Amino acid sequence: MMMKRIKSIIKGQVGLTLIELMIALAITGIITSTATMITFQVFDGEARANNHLDAISLVQNAGREISRDAGMAQAAVWTEEDFPLTLTWTNWEDDTTHQVVYSIEANELKRDHYIDGGLNDSHIFEHVNCERIPNDDPEDTKLNFKLTATVGVGSQQVSEQRVYSITPRPSI
Repeated sequence: MMMKRIKSIIKGQVGLTLIELMIALAITGIITSTATMITFQVFDGEARANNHLDAISLVQNAGREISRDAGMAQAAVWTEEDFPLTLTWTNWEDDTTHQVVYSIEANELKRDHYIDGGLNDSHIFEHVNCERIPNDDPEDTKLNFKLTATVGVGSQQVSEQRVYSITPRPSI
């Protein structure tokens, strides 16, 4: 008796109509595209956050290096309008002469360190650019500059800027 009832129910059905299939596909497409969009936004946001942290680190490292050199410098000379920046000092302990030259090459900050006239080391701060900020007062000996690090491409590109004002050490 049960089998007859099931057979009669099944006999009346022939399958899904084309409209039902289209609606099912449309709903599946909407759900899939929403999930894909959310996943993309999560990955894009994570990449932007990582690029921002990288840019902060790059700016801080370059600023720390220039600040250290400028704090040691007994003489600071900006040649031309902006760069190169030449910082010179004599080490009190061993009487060696240090000269650090900061320049811009291919839109990146470069540091060359000379000891007693010979090149000791060279370093390029990748993705970091430096811009001189002129002093309003000609008597002011502070070094004022702005560092900018740009990391990433497209929608994930992030820039970070820091402004520094450093007083070189006085000569004795």
